[in-house]
Amino acid sequence: MTDLDFYTFTQSGKEAWIEQIKKDLKGRDYDQTLSSTLWEKIKVHPFYTKEDLNKDTAEYRFHMDSIMPGDSARTWTNLVSIYPIEETANKEILHFLQNGAEGLVLHLEGTENLNRLLKGVQTEFISTNFLPTGETALFFRTIQEWTESLTLTPNMLKGSFLWSPFDDLFRGSSSFDQGLDFAAKAIHDYKEFRELFPVTVNLARYANTGATGIQELAYGLGEVIELIDKFSKKAISPAQAFENLVFHTAIGDSHFAEIAKTKALRKLIVELARNYGVHLQMESIHIIASTSTWSKSPLDKNTNLIRQTYEATAGILGGANSLWVIPAEEKNASALEKRVARNVSAILKEECNLDKVMDPGSGSFYLEKLQEKIEQNVILKLQELEQNGGWLKSFENRNLHSEIRKSRESSQKKVLADSEIKVGANKYLAKDSQEEYILFDPLVEKDFELLPSRATYFVEQNNLSNS
Repeated sequence: MTDLDFYTFTQSGKEAWIEQIKKDLKGRDYDQTLSSTLWEKIKVHPFYTKEDLNKDTAEYRFHMDSIMPGDSARTWTNLVSIYPIEETANKEILHFLQNGAEGLVLHLEGTENLNRLLKGVQTEFISTNFLPTGETALFFRTIQEWTESLTLTPNMLKGSFLWSPFDDLFRGSSSFDQGLDFAAKAIHDYKEFRELFPVTVNLARYANTGATGIQELAYGLGEVIELIDKFSKKAISPAQAFENLVFHTAIGDSHFAEIAKTKALRKLIVELARNYGVHLQMESIHIIASTSTWSKSPLDKNTNLIRQTYEATAGILGGANSLWVIPAEEKNASALEKRVARNVSAILKEECNLDKVMDPGSGSFYLEKLQEKIEQNVILKLQELEQNGGWLKSFENRNLHSEIRKSRESSQKKVLADSEIKVGANKYLAKDSQEEYILFDPLVEKDFELLPSRATYFVEQNNLSNS
């Protein structure tokens, strides 16, 4: 038994540690040397203690307890991307589901034969997520015809429609009301399907176009406010709206910040619902976390594989209910890249044991303080957005676009100037780099669009071939 008097060290507060660090720095400025700024708003200190926390911490619950005996404390669904090619897609889907995938993200133009595409797939045991790439009306008609042809019962289909009326605005639609009609109809048509979410709040669109984490959450929650206000005119209550929403966020390469951001999102959703008089349980919220496209670069494919792994880790630690590891090459990914993306989730479960504890980040002084600061800044940004007329007004006058493009360009210039390091792009380039054989695809964006880009865009512009 250890004698308690053995540890005779005098306890030191944070200020005492700071003073000691300043002595060790031998005249160098403490803040300039050891502090940094996250997302242009949040000052990050070199260390944190319990003194930084204003209240006791509590473990988050990211989902309901499993009813299956022997299940792990933490569960999530492993999603894979499917770009249907009629001749091979069904075979590919079945192969993925037999080798680690637990859900699908189907990129649909609206002309696909879903009976043929999903032949042999037992949808009651997986998550089926539909992402439209073509005309919205055609997309919904295709799904409706498929569900009616199979006479699916409510327990036989779970997943989401990775779509919202805001998506059509970013594609150039002049009518927001038509998108609202599609959303309201989907909520009505699939109201018996309790595990199918007809509308997705796509926060990832902002992250993948260069927005900061604060902008991503603020504009995403601004969409929610706009939806609820407009839904009230279509006899859809705030409670119904929240029940039918799924939230899609993109996880970037600021590892700890992304953990805190994802947890902050869940808490802010609960608080927003409370403002509408809706009591929303934290564990009832469904968050899809995808790996970022903003953080990847064609300059170094191997580094992309590493990034998608620690981004996935941050997504799980932050509370994602569905993990969507997107191959950097997306539709053009090789069989190996697809396999690696599919297996990340298995590694996080079977080798990293991230499924053993519900909320491993709970109680971390750094993460708790970071989350608090993120929440405060998002609320301030959201208040500013609403004071200026709300999300739709910001879209129409293009203030939203201007702000995000400014953040995007700022980040890209930092990478170009080497003040922000991107391994494989502006630092530690691969020795066998084949830059001269990779074509540079310039970003051409209409005023209403926010197209995905990359932090390394300017570096690629300077180094890649244009012909």
